[in-house]
Amino acid sequence: MIYSEKVMENFKHPKNVGKIENADGIGEVGNVTCGDILTLYIKVGKRKNKETRKEEEFIKDIKFNTLGCLPPEGEISKNEGEWTEIKQVKTGDEVLNSEGNRVKVLETYARDYSGEMLRFIPFVSTWNSFEVTPEHPILCVKRDWCKSARRSSGKCDWKRVNNKEITSIKPDFVEAKDVRISDYLVFAPNSRIVDNSELTIEIMQILGYYLSEGYFTSNGVLAFALNKDEKEEINELKSLILNVTKKAPKERTRRNVTEVYICSKKWGDFFVSLGGKYATEKKLEDGILVLPFEKQWKMIETYIKGDGNLYKRRLKDSSTYRISTASKRMAIQLQEILARGRIFASIKKDSRPRNKIEGRIVSSNPLYEVSFKLERRHKFIRSNKNYLLVPVRKIEKRNYSGKVYNFEVEGEPHSYLTKGFAVHNCAAAIAVSSMITQMAKGKTIEDAEKISNKDIVRELGDLPEVKHHCSLLGADALHKAIKDYKKGKS
Repeated sequence: MIYSEKVMENFKHPKNVGKIENADGIGEVGNVTCGDILTLYIKVGKRKNKETRKEEEFIKDIKFNTLGCLPPEGEISKNEGEWTEIKQVKTGDEVLNSEGNRVKVLETYARDYSGEMLRFIPFVSTWNSFEVTPEHPILCVKRDWCKSARRSSGKCDWKRVNNKEITSIKPDFVEAKDVRISDYLVFAPNSRIVDNSELTIEIMQILGYYLSEGYFTSNGVLAFALNKDEKEEINELKSLILNVTKKAPKERTRRNVTEVYICSKKWGDFFVSLGGKYATEKKLEDGILVLPFEKQWKMIETYIKGDGNLYKRRLKDSSTYRISTASKRMAIQLQEILARGRIFASIKKDSRPRNKIEGRIVSSNPLYEVSFKLERRHKFIRSNKNYLLVPVRKIEKRNYSGKVYNFEVEGEPHSYLTKGFAVHNCAAAIAVSSMITQMAKGKTIEDAEKISNKDIVRELGDLPEVKHHCSLLGADALHKAIKDYKKGKS
């Protein structure tokens, strides 16, 4: 445990959570470095001092809003190209942070929550929608932060922004309830680049064909099934196989399908190790996910040739590239790889049955369609060398009652990714906020003003050194709320 029992008790069962309507004083503080945000409300009452018999002001009620959590089904970016439900995250697991780096999970937390849940639906890929409690900090760039922002037309509420300016603004953590439609969420692909000289361009091209149309049989045959009319692709694949394996591939055509194949357990096992075996279980080996994007793109190109297409909704529209896969993991990996090349792809899940036998519909596995554009008439997604900025298309609200989850990761910037988007992780702020309200409630204004961050740390049974800044939030918020109250009196 990195936290004391008292810290954990105040996190799991925080006291005085909420908002005071018509509060006498409000203190709002935020730590830009780590993303912790706290709003504290006080109600001041009057009473007679038992000893002096003089009237004194005291804190009659105090409540706070601070860091939030995710519902149990919230999906976390675990390692490269893998999502897992937050309730399944364990101490010692590795996740990706907002800088696209792997970090270890130090502690996991769950607590009861009853209240509003906010669902953020991003532009382009609604499949990447995620939910958080209203106080959960989200890394974003608000459109209003752009000095050049202006209304584009009377029909659109979105403000037009300058691309150079918006991509140069440093993202900050903002409470979910303060994020608005059209503000930019930060999508952070993994940042590691590790080349492998053995994975040549030609091998990556064959891998693209294998992922889309390839399979390995139990009797040692590595085969690829293409439409018989795809003459150019068939010839390219045969040439690649010959150059890489030094074995001349054979081919046979049955009905509309041409199979290109070689008998080789060695090469079959090799491509299975890189991309998996069965359609629903295909996934890329970790080393593929960190290759330079130039190599990854060669794989994408042949994947599209094998099991993709180009599509235009309207004649004047730019082309949309579409790739289909029966593997959810593969769809996530493809989206992340494309993001490394500053391309934000959409993922759509199609669960409709597609197969018929003798006129009877047979259930089938869902397909995941990954689609993207290389050129757009309207530039919704912005990017720089570190991340993509994806605007919020819609925000939905629902009432929720049940467990919510959060966890702690090692090192700065104290963040993790949900569906690829960066959110904050620190649990210490909740414990600090709960403790400061208990310490201040019932005290006179003068005594409450004397409460320091050292007092909070002592009451909690200490905090890890890297979390001492959280105690400053509690003390600062209380002092600001008192100051706000005194200002209103004058």
